[in-house]
Amino acid sequence: MGRGLSLADRARAAKLDILFHFVYKEEMKLSTQADYAVRAVYELARHEPGAVLHTGDIAAAQHIPSARLAKVVQDLARADVVRTQRGQQGGVMLARPAERISVRDVYEAVEGPILLCRCRQRVEPCGDHVCDTHEFWSGVETLLTEELQTVTFAALADPRRRAPGTRGRPQATRR
Repeated sequence: MGRGLSLADRARAAKLDILFHFVYKEEMKLSTQADYAVRAVYELARHEPGAVLHTGDIAAAQHIPSARLAKVVQDLARADVVRTQRGQQGGVMLARPAERISVRDVYEAVEGPILLCRCRQRVEPCGDHVCDTHEFWSGVETLLTEELQTVTFAALADPRRRAPGTRGRPQATRR
């Protein structure tokens, strides 16, 4: 676990790890769309504030197919995470500072709200009685939502946050 995290933060992260590893036969998987969105915003956050990048440059730097990136950028623009500019000097830029964009903002821009309870998804309403697993899934949903809300793209893109042994991957920090 990351150094510098409080005991409560380490316990929370351990609880999430245990929950996801023991509840599911396989790892929970992030959708390709959400993965591309996070990587695209990360690439924008790595540059100076206000920098406009061509989608081709984002796609190349993050190994995202250009056609898929176009759809992701549309979703991010609709959610006011990025802005697009047309023309020869056009491209994509962050709509607000990277420290004000959380991983949750980006995830929900392409996937919608994080809903693990089937009744909240309106798949199977609980009816008169709350289903037996409602409290469990509601708790997992809250933990996941709060965790994604606390990590900003400024923190992810900060080169000083790189930890030894992570091969250049950033260590998440909280806002």
